[in-house]
Amino acid sequence: MFGDSCNNNAHPRCRFCYVQGPTGPTGPAGPAGGPTGTTGPTGPTGATGVTGPTGATGATGATGATGATGVTPSLTIGTVTTGTPGGTATASITGTAPNFILSLSIPQGPTGPTGVSGPTGASGVTGPTGASGATGPTGASGVTGPTGASGATGPTGASGVTGPTGASGATGPTGASGVTGPTGPTGPTGPTGPTGP
Repeated sequence: MFGDSCNNNAHPRCRFCYVQGPTGPTGPAGPAGGPTGTTGPTGPTGATGVTGPTGATGATGATGATGATGVTPSLTIGTVTTGTPGGTATASITGTAPNFILSLSIPQGPTGPTGVSGPTGASGVTGPTGASGATGPTGASGVTGPTGASGATGPTGASGVTGPTGASGATGPTGASGVTGPTGPTGPTGPTGPTGP
């Protein structure tokens, strides 16, 4: 064998090998009085052992005596002021127990952007007509404006239907004969016509 169990690992080929046996019991202490030897080097830390099981939970102790009832504090809001934009909010408590006063200073926030216009809401139901108010006094007549230009003459309308002929009226009485006028002068004799066959 040429493994780590050889008694001469420095030599390329070991002649003697052995198997590590169990550690024997510790021998009795030698008589006191001898010189103390130098402390040997600290050996390597051994592997952590397996954690043992958790022990049983102990019995619950007796409940202690109830303490005296404390005084209920009274908190009153004092002044609330608006600080400068971009400032720091502050709070202060004044007064004595159990009466306290809380005062606040809250900075004004920056103006936000204009929001989008919302949709137009549906028209509400028309309310009932109110009673007519009293008639006010007649106002003064305004100045008469100038007469406008005459408009164009519209087209002539269609002729209406001819109505029925009315009944003939009664014949009136014959009028009196007029005065005979004077006889006019005799005209010149005309030319003689041709002789007939």
